[in-house]
Amino acid sequence: MSRQKWLALAIAFAALAAIVWFTPAVAGLKASGKAALGVAVFAIVIWATQAVDDALSGLMIVFLLASLNATSLGGAFSGYANTALWLIVIGFIMAACMEKSGLSKRIALILVNAAGGSAGKVYWAVAAVMAVMSFLVPSITARTLLMLPIILGIGQAFDAKQGQSNIVKALLFIVAMSGTMMSIGILTAHVGNPITAGLIESATKKAISWSEWFRVGGPPAFTLAFISVYVLRLMWKPEIESLGQGQDYVRRELAALGPLSKQELYTLVVFLVTLVLWATDSLHKVNVVIVGLLAVLLLLWPGRGVMNWKEAQQKVPWNVFIVYGAGLSMGTALVSSGAAKWLAGTMLSPIANMPHAMQIIVLIWIVTALQVFFTGGGPKTTALTPVVIAHAVAIGADPLVFALILGMNMQHQYLLPVSNMPNAVAMGTGHITAGELFRTGLVMSILGAAFMSAMVVTYWKWIGIVQ
Repeated sequence: MSRQKWLALAIAFAALAAIVWFTPAVAGLKASGKAALGVAVFAIVIWATQAVDDALSGLMIVFLLASLNATSLGGAFSGYANTALWLIVIGFIMAACMEKSGLSKRIALILVNAAGGSAGKVYWAVAAVMAVMSFLVPSITARTLLMLPIILGIGQAFDAKQGQSNIVKALLFIVAMSGTMMSIGILTAHVGNPITAGLIESATKKAISWSEWFRVGGPPAFTLAFISVYVLRLMWKPEIESLGQGQDYVRRELAALGPLSKQELYTLVVFLVTLVLWATDSLHKVNVVIVGLLAVLLLLWPGRGVMNWKEAQQKVPWNVFIVYGAGLSMGTALVSSGAAKWLAGTMLSPIANMPHAMQIIVLIWIVTALQVFFTGGGPKTTALTPVVIAHAVAIGADPLVFALILGMNMQHQYLLPVSNMPNAVAMGTGHITAGELFRTGLVMSILGAAFMSAMVVTYWKWIGIVQ
């Protein structure tokens, strides 16, 4: 382990010790609350610095929650019983099955081919691919990885020099940033969304259905994403207007796939049935996780499914499972111990007397700015949502509304390579520099926060979410 990581780990433990043992008694903050707050600060430091592996950080958090009496032993493990966490596992297995069947690549190639060779149209075609994939592939990282060879193949076909093609840069930004924006509107499209839903359910005992999430987040998310494509086209104008041989590459790849295979057809049917059941869950009342489990069973069914469990379990990032389960336990401990309420009252008291809509807008900008401290929307959601819920309760607002809107805005993670996995994937191609990522990410962050702020006083007010 590097010296920097040892230093970060030492700082994390020092902060934990300072809060738990050396901070004087604070009015309104119980011993369990101090312990929960200390663990939360510890977690933020090690998440922000990546001092230890994700899975190890999750185990450390569970251990500290229990050993410091921030919650009971059962409470320290309670996050792993949250259905939202299992939705993440379901999502990665479904994404892996779609990739293995070849269906995801076929859909991507068909939509890109529809651009007809125009560089400008390819921007929109890739955006359309990401929009379709957002419903069918429940992982923004998986969608980015699926699109990467297609984008790089197009770049190679029209002889794009590494790091010099605006077209390739724009396409990578559309996949990484516009694709992340699309994820905001679909419960199953980003790991942070089920985490938000799980924390809301733990705090309010109200479950968020797939259809309700989409009603609230879908229109704003997709509108924002397509506005971002237009902005990216202005920022990264195509160096040539026609892809020329790039279009030939897409056609060759599509022809090489041949006709739709039985495995692709089976996968498509399972995904479409799953999507319909998710979209109508407010009618049939079957939980989104039950529907997802049925899809996984069908996709893994012996003799008929796309892959077996041995293959599927290798596609699940169990480190993510461990760290987010621990994060959910930590979030619950912050609420149950009173630490979140105390923290909200202390930090957010300056805005407590503002109208609720204005408070939501201020919080949108705060959580967007805080992206520099978090390696992904999931950890940020886990750390900050309990504070948002406690603040809403303290001011007499509906915690579900505050948590839902702010949870969606936790996904604005565009500035740094470590801010979001798609950013890291895009950087890894060598076509984008850190400066270009930061500059583009800054524009996307401002655009995202400004647009969602406008939604608070328009769309969300129109549908009755914001009073």
